[in-house]
Amino acid sequence: MGELAAATGISIQGVLKHLRKMEELGLVEEKSVRGPALAVRKVYAAKAAKLRDFSAGDLTLVKLSWKHPAQTEELDRPVDLEYLAEEAILRRRRIRDQTRRLGRMIDDLVEDESRIRDALESMDLNDTERLILNVLFTEESLEEGKRVLSENFGLQDGKNSIEKALSKARHQAKKRINR
Repeated sequence: MGELAAATGISIQGVLKHLRKMEELGLVEEKSVRGPALAVRKVYAAKAAKLRDFSAGDLTLVKLSWKHPAQTEELDRPVDLEYLAEEAILRRRRIRDQTRRLGRMIDDLVEDESRIRDALESMDLNDTERLILNVLFTEESLEEGKRVLSENFGLQDGKNSIEKALSKARHQAKKRINR
């Protein structure tokens, strides 16, 4: 319990409450583990699901997948446990390395978006133009930006408003460069 409480920032009582609820829903099962090298402990294991934590630093990356019935049949076949364990360790290391890289990429993206926001804030734009440009520059594509502006913000004259805001921002950016 203590490990889960520390990892989640939830009190031990809160962790117990969540575990009981997950147990009622059939998501986890409680097992007692005893042995000469262990104090009596309760272990909670995912039931019919696989949960893995590949977090690195301040980036949390968790994978949840459901077990398929065919996967339990594989246990009947002989297994080279040492080989599988080595492969799992290598893959876990690769995933953690990729997670660290992804974390750096996310940090770079957040910095870029912050610089865009700061640049837009410093320009002589009205609130609508600033909103339009913020949405356009944070969506996956121009088309997605237009869709979001239309559906979520009710932008009426989409194409003209977007072109006007882009043109004004380009003009102001050029003026700054030429200073």
